[in-house]
Amino acid sequence: MLEIAFTITTITIGLVGIVLWVLNLRRVAAGDELIKPKNQRGIPFGFLDVILLYFFMAVGNLVPAWLVCQRLGIEISEISQLQGNAKALYSIASAVGLLTAIFLALVVYRLRYGRIELFGGLSKKFPNDIVLGLAASVMVIPLILLFQSIVTRFSPYKHDTLEMLADKPTLWVIVAAWLSAVVVAPICEEIIFRGVLQGWLQRIGRSFYDCILVGGWDSSLLKKNSGSLLKFDGEGDRTGDWSRQSSSSWPMVISSVLFGLAHSGQGAAPVTLFFFGMVLGYLYRKTGSISSCIVLHMMLNGFTMFWFTLQVLFGDPSTAGAGD
Repeated sequence: MLEIAFTITTITIGLVGIVLWVLNLRRVAAGDELIKPKNQRGIPFGFLDVILLYFFMAVGNLVPAWLVCQRLGIEISEISQLQGNAKALYSIASAVGLLTAIFLALVVYRLRYGRIELFGGLSKKFPNDIVLGLAASVMVIPLILLFQSIVTRFSPYKHDTLEMLADKPTLWVIVAAWLSAVVVAPICEEIIFRGVLQGWLQRIGRSFYDCILVGGWDSSLLKKNSGSLLKFDGEGDRTGDWSRQSSSSWPMVISSVLFGLAHSGQGAAPVTLFFFGMVLGYLYRKTGSISSCIVLHMMLNGFTMFWFTLQVLFGDPSTAGAGD
């Protein structure tokens, strides 16, 4: 019964998505763009900023693991064997550790560069980014689920969070799974792969020499000659620091490949998530904000988690899904 409801819901969303695709493709055929480019400030990151983020992430993974081991009286090697509430405890500790690590990295970025606007200026663009993320969800999620249903025939989908839910979960386990998959993962992964990694790669695409190590905002001469990622569209002004960025496609391809590889061990998920990452990368390149990317990411993971949780509680669990 739940599988039928899932299918009907997916088809319904898909039909709405088809309508949106038709309307938007008609605009494109008339000479408009699928997503109108936004005036962007750019990212000043260098390679050392990327390394800094991954250093904080490594510490953010190790410290929670050590604390959980001390709390449960186990060895590090036994973490993979945790079940039930113990696994939920580790999941929440890891989520808090990752959020803390990324927050500390963002603090360092803020101290070094000032206002960076990874989220594109929340007060001005956030409502529009929410709408864009929701519209993209209706257009993209059915396609992602369809593609995932095909590739899972060759390699079954696996995920620790879904496995944690599959065995008679307590409320504590359900809360931990939802917090990790629907809230923490989308926020952190979009900061990591789109905001920091793709943002840095887009800057390299414009000029290599000053991006490979230290980073920094461009000089006023370079601002005058190059400006932002996309042509100025009349929104806002161009005062303050600006960083040159490339509108080439290769930065979002590389970030999408790494995004997929980060989910290795989850069956065919890396293949599906590469294409999902391309959609997210396209949104980021056009808007200069990770807000719409986070909304789309949350919607995909939330849709998968909602139906999987219902299957666990009221039917037979299935690992079909594309969330991460």
